[in-house]
Amino acid sequence: MVSKEIHEVLQGRPPMLELGNLMRRIEDGATLRRDTKHLGRGLHEARLTYEANEYRLYYAVNPRGEHLLLGLKFHMKGGSGAQDRAMEVARDRLAEWRGRI
Repeated sequence: MVSKEIHEVLQGRPPMLELGNLMRRIEDGATLRRDTKHLGRGLHEARLTYEANEYRLYYAVNPRGEHLLLGLKFHMKGGSGAQDRAMEVARDRLAEWRGRI
């Protein structure tokens, strides 16, 4: 689902490479201070800025300590209402995933 959102939003444009680099830093535990923010209850926000656009990837990591980066929602940042809805979708997807493990 998130892969589809990423491709719909970025459409193969240059931020795709930057997003890949950001995800790699997250997986390697080598994020920069501005890269991520913990939002509580296991939800994290990855921040990507490219030219004048802001993008957000909401994700979780496996609580068992295994290497797993679970992408939950991706969008181009807009108004606070859109961002609140995206976070709610991410939280719902995280709860659904936790119900399956």
